[in-house]
This record gives sequence, structure tokens and C-alpha cells, in this order.
Amino acid sequence: MRGDFHSPGVRAPVTRHRLGVVARLPEPIGIHVQAWRRALGDPAAERIAPHLTLVPPQTVAERDLGRATALVERAAAGAVPFLVELDGTATFLPDSPVAYLAVREGGPALADLEAALRESPLDRRTHPFHPHVTLVQDLPAERIEAAARELAGFRATFPVRELALLGEERDAEGGRVWRPLATATVGASTAVREVPFAEAASAALLLLDPAGGRVLLGLRTRGQGRRYPGVWDAIGGKPDEGETLLEALAREAREEAGIEALDPTALGCFHDGERADAYFLVTAWKGEPANREPSEHSELDWVPLHEAGRRPLTPTARAAVTRLAAVLASGRRLHRPG
Repeated sequence: MRGDFHSPGVRAPVTRHRLGVVARLPEPIGIHVQAWRRALGDPAAERIAPHLTLVPPQTVAERDLGRATALVERAAAGAVPFLVELDGTATFLPDSPVAYLAVREGGPALADLEAALRESPLDRRTHPFHPHVTLVQDLPAERIEAAARELAGFRATFPVRELALLGEERDAEGGRVWRPLATATVGASTAVREVPFAEAASAALLLLDPAGGRVLLGLRTRGQGRRYPGVWDAIGGKPDEGETLLEALAREAREEAGIEALDPTALGCFHDGERADAYFLVTAWKGEPANREPSEHSELDWVPLHEAGRRPLTPTARAAVTRLAAVLASGRRLHRPG
């Protein structure tokens, strides 16, 4: 008697899925770009929404879906929200029949995310990473070039706040489409919670260089009894007896960095389970920042905001940097205290 379905050594076929990771264009930009893709005749317009590819399509076994989702969540949580600016068009001709919207700002932050996602089971790559938004593909060269000319004046800026793990599925007509299997918030953190400023035990400032998009961070010394030794945080400390938070902020700015903070703006107050730290944004100051208290910080460093999340940060400093990036990305105005 033949036992084909139960014979030793005969394994059931492994179910596999085609996956990719993208940052989708938010509305109304996504709707606008999608309308142009349809008008230009992009064959893939109905298969996938406008997006920035971070992980290109690759086959993953069903047993690894959980690992893939966890990787996307981990990469997103470890990043800082940032802005992407699209400016004009280009093509990959003659190597590939693709016209795309070019990324002018945000490329380094996207590259950081792509690198963080380059782990099993999403580690396969066939081409160097080149951030872009595809307009049309797989058309004759003259139509690719015409599409690039048509949208050469396109400009748009938007914040990247979410990553999507996409899976390829069959639609009702039997075609293949890409749909989200999971999404992950960029900069998500459960390490801290936001509390009222009245609960603050310390005050800290994030010095922001608006022209260069950099923040000043300090590397905490490793002295005995220090909280979070050897990680990065912001300038600041506890108020002396009788001091307000803003008075403490001004004093710490002078003592630790040798500057006078001119425009402190409330950013947020965050509790790490032990104490609450109030953070303020400062974009104008007098003096040249320098490390005046090496017993507190072994060094001070100007760090591009999109790279700050890659540093080991105290939990509340990470929350403050994330908040700052989100505020800058949204264009919201902050208000000076008092």
C-alpha cells in the first residue's frame, strides 16, 4: 500500500510570502501622486500605493512572518521622525525603465532606516539603496522620459511617521496587489510617559541649530552613582532650593555649556519611572557652546537630528528628541513658557 501523504521523509510544502517594507506617502500627497501615475499609464499604479521603498520585495517563509514584523517595529521605534522633501524627477535609464520623484532632503535618515532593516529575514538586496518614489515603470524609454519631463517641477515635503510591512496578495480578479500586513510608528517608545511640567524634578535644554538641523548632546560621565552613565543626554540638572525650572535651566546652560539661553520653549516633560525631566527647546543663545563641566559630560557634540536616535540616549532624552523631530516635521508652533 502506497503511503505518499504519510511516508517518512516527505515534508509538507513550506508556505512563503512576498514581503516588502515602505514608507507610504501621506494624504493628500499620496492621492495627488497616484492620480499622476494613472494618467501617465504606470502599469503598477493599481497594485501598490505611492511609496518610498526601504526593503525591496523578497520571499519569506510563513514561519518568519513574526520575525519580519518584529524587525520592522524595532527599526521604526529606534528611529526619529523626520522630513522628506521630494524635488523634481529623474530616471534610471538606460539601466532600468523607471521614472521617479527625487528625494532632496531626508535621504540620510531613510538610509539609516534601510540599514536597520537589513537583517534576517528581510536582509536580501540586489541593488544599492537609492531613495525615490516611482512614477512609472516598465514602459518604453520615450514614455519614461516624457513622464520625467511632465513632473519635473514637482515639489512636496512630508514627515515620515510610519513604516508599513507589505504583503503581495491576489485580488478578486486574480491579479496581484500589495497590501499592508502591519504598520509601525517611527519613534514609538514605551519607556517613558509624558506628565505635567509641575511634576518635573529637573530641567534640560535641547540646543537646536536651525540652519544645520543639529542638536547639542552631552555624553554622560561614568562616575560612581551616576544615572545612565556613558550615554547621551541634554544639558540640564535639578533646580537648587528656591529655583524655578527656568532659573535652573538658565544656570545649567551657563555652567555646563557657557551660554545664555535666550528663547527657551517648553517641549515636554517625561517620566522614566524614577523621575520626571522637563525639556525646553532653545534656538537662540549668546556665547559659544563648550563643555564647561567635564565632571557631568565627558564631551559635547552637535548631532544631526535624524542621527540622534542612533545614539544611546537616556529614556527621557530620547522622548524629547522624538518630540522635537515630530514638531519640526509637522510645522507646529511651540509656545514660550509664561
